[in-house]
Amino acid sequence: MAEEQPRQVPPSAPVGTPPPGTSLGEKLSASVGIIAAMVLAVLVNLLVARHYRRWDWTQGGLYTLSDATVSTLRALEEPIRVYVLLSEGDPLTLSVRHLLDAYRAETSRIQVEVTDPDRRPAEFLAVQQRYGVVAGKTEDGRIVTDAAIIVARGDRPHFLTASDLVEVEDEDDLRARPRLEQALTGAIRSVVRSERPMVCFAGGHGEKSIEVGGAGGLAALKDRLNKNNYEVVELDGGHGDHDHDHGDEPGAAPQEPAPEIDLGRCRVLVLAEPSQPVPPRDVARYRAFVEEGGSALLALGPVPDESDQRYVDLGLSSLLAVAGVELRSDFVFELDPKLRSTQGFGETFSPIVKPHPITEGLVKAADQGLGPVLTVASSLAPTKAGPVAPAPLLVTSDRAFGMVDFFGWARDPSEPKPRDGDHPGPLTVAYAAELPKPAGSSAAHGPRVVVISSPSALYGANWQSPELRGTAVFVESALSWLAASPPMLDIPDKPAVTAGLRLSEDSLAGIFRYVVVYMPLAAAFFGLAVHLSRRGSERRGGDKGGPGSPGRGSPGGSEREGAP
Repeated sequence: MAEEQPRQVPPSAPVGTPPPGTSLGEKLSASVGIIAAMVLAVLVNLLVARHYRRWDWTQGGLYTLSDATVSTLRALEEPIRVYVLLSEGDPLTLSVRHLLDAYRAETSRIQVEVTDPDRRPAEFLAVQQRYGVVAGKTEDGRIVTDAAIIVARGDRPHFLTASDLVEVEDEDDLRARPRLEQALTGAIRSVVRSERPMVCFAGGHGEKSIEVGGAGGLAALKDRLNKNNYEVVELDGGHGDHDHDHGDEPGAAPQEPAPEIDLGRCRVLVLAEPSQPVPPRDVARYRAFVEEGGSALLALGPVPDESDQRYVDLGLSSLLAVAGVELRSDFVFELDPKLRSTQGFGETFSPIVKPHPITEGLVKAADQGLGPVLTVASSLAPTKAGPVAPAPLLVTSDRAFGMVDFFGWARDPSEPKPRDGDHPGPLTVAYAAELPKPAGSSAAHGPRVVVISSPSALYGANWQSPELRGTAVFVESALSWLAASPPMLDIPDKPAVTAGLRLSEDSLAGIFRYVVVYMPLAAAFFGLAVHLSRRGSERRGGDKGGPGSPGRGSPGGSEREGAP
């Protein structure tokens, strides 16, 4: 019986032509499959276009945007142009482009123009003339500028230099910390914001000047406010005792008083650690400022007098009463080992954060160990006849207490223990209050007051030490709430990376030995080992196929191979 031959397609049939004898059902099935594949491809492309997703595999998430950046980008109401004036060979160029791609994934209002000064001189000249960019040429002909990036809204530019984009931590090891996102988002906020709220620091009562730097100064807070587009001034030309001491020095140049600032122009009044009684005239001014619609941040704490026998009465009870708060004459010790510092007697501690618009970020980040730290505080209490009920922001544990006779204990300090008359915990060390709007006011809210019973919250160390970052976030959030402004830009630092390679003469000599001597010798020894191993294998194979053994070349082997 003849075998059935398979059907064959004629050689002349075009590709894709169904073979002869294909049924109508098979044709329809193939057509439906092709159409379904096309529809699926279109749907996948639409899905990808609507739900853009990027994955960041860099160390520390260099291109993963923070919540502050995302909220800033999504709130943009008009186009922002970003001019990148970096050459193709600049190490920052690729990182800047990747980060701006992430920005454009969040909003369509970011327009980026990359202008290489060396390759596109005409475009660079147009940008230079429009924004007044200063440029020059190096010896090798490269163009260098005073701006690496320009962020502009209309004709309002913000310039970013290379030092703004990267912070060099160790020049010897060439380690640098990227600050691309901080710089770009800060610049966008700067050009978008049309006003600069004024924050006024009171002076003349022993307060530290806002120009004093270091861990215990206020200059870091001032710089932080300036970078977030606040105008920072000092009232009354007050520089505290600092200026009075200069005036007492023989031959010291007289200090010119600062121009008088109208308190009514201030958005927020800051009274930071007065160490002398505040005159009733100033207290009345400050209280009237709040009652008429202004906001205030009061950072007060226990101030011993010259004899170290009692606390100084700062005379601020009537100002605190506006917020429904009173400052008690005690000294807070935190005895809970989970909240107190391992150093000292418990005067440095981490208070418990209570829910409030000011503390939203801290509450969410509590599981990451982000929380405020206070050093030397008194306790606060609500007044019975206050106009409003203040909201607690920071409180101690139940085991904390406020020591009333601190000076008696300080003469022979030991592990503090509560006694009769001391204030038992939990104690409140920060309050917030919002007053009713004044009559005829068109403001969105009434006057706001935040009282912190530890001036350490404003110290520069909080912006200089990563361990104290929670305190800085708390203060910035309080100031933003008081000024009714967007939250200050808080972007965690990215990990430092090695930005380059520094080679000494010894290092170059070592590299030469490895490349020219050691590596070729290692390759030669490896090749010799492989050669000897192969020769040994061949010898062992020859021994197995010797005389008398069946195999190739032997009579018996040939016969077996040829046997039917």
